[in-house]
Amino acid sequence: MTAELMTDAPPIPLRRNRVAVGPVSFLVRPRRLIVGVLLAILVVGLFAGSVAVSDYPMSFFDAMRILFGGGNRIENVIMFDSQLPRAWTAALVGAGFGLSGALTQTITRNPLATPDFLGISAGASVGAVVVITIGTSWGLGTVGIPVAALVGGFAAAAAMYVLSWRRGGLDPLRLVLVGVALTWALQGVVGYLLTRAITTDATRAQTWLVGSVGGADWSAVKWPAIGVAVGAVAVIAGSRSLSVLPLDADSIRGLGVHPSRAAGALLMVAVAVAALCVAAAGPVAFVAMLAPQIALRLSRTPAPGPLTSALCGAALVLAGDLICRTLLPVALPVGVITAALGGPALIYLMLMTSRRGGA
Repeated sequence: MTAELMTDAPPIPLRRNRVAVGPVSFLVRPRRLIVGVLLAILVVGLFAGSVAVSDYPMSFFDAMRILFGGGNRIENVIMFDSQLPRAWTAALVGAGFGLSGALTQTITRNPLATPDFLGISAGASVGAVVVITIGTSWGLGTVGIPVAALVGGFAAAAAMYVLSWRRGGLDPLRLVLVGVALTWALQGVVGYLLTRAITTDATRAQTWLVGSVGGADWSAVKWPAIGVAVGAVAVIAGSRSLSVLPLDADSIRGLGVHPSRAAGALLMVAVAVAALCVAAAGPVAFVAMLAPQIALRLSRTPAPGPLTSALCGAALVLAGDLICRTLLPVALPVGVITAALGGPALIYLMLMTSRRGGA
């Protein structure tokens, strides 16, 4: 694997427009702006479709009528207690995974470096599965899955960071290799916990581990919402550091940014966002890898934009959930669809990496 591959073709130079609002000025990339607007429209359409699909006979116009206060008691319960929480969870979880994946891919300059492969999702899963399976007997039931997922995610990230550190900073290739090894080790821990759990808890944990937004309620919505909000603020605040990270270390220092500090801070943001999304819906496979790569190719930028990647992630999970509920004969967790899409995409990226001189 090479740490340099971000897209299959050299980035196309973009015309940049500087916009000034009072004393503040910023650059606007027209193509990225247009892509972002189109993706936002797609997400809104998929969201509307998601709230309209249920076991209760409901058309799209019925769903809009209920949303604007025209539903009866049964319709309101279905819409506001079931449909809306599920749609919001799918959109926010997808956005969070897309944003965190864009950050880790930019930090490492490697399209395969995502929370799925760096051990972050696996660490969060260990923490959550501990609470689900043996939390009551160990007195951890009051901790809650989100807190446990955060602890597990940060613990895995800390181990990955320490093991990947070399004199002078993080080694991107070593980071990926350590992350893959850590992921497999933590998955072994999850497997052990499942064998020690009672049947009902093991079944619940297994469904959650596949990645599912089915049965989501409003308590599940708030955690990815917090993660996405914090991530978006951090990305905007750290936009200068983020924009120079794809450059080599000497160029980054020449621009007044400390590469290791910037990478470490953004990595912590990616860990927090991914862990909160895992807590809400489980480790939905490959979204963190696919969304930034789709955003990269649509925007034609040197590195995936976190906010554009967030929109792509939201569209992926919403679309996957709709496919599970409409086109398949049985209702399946959304993680099944994203895994089916992500497998071929991973093979494609590895082939492209190999052609460019990777191992």
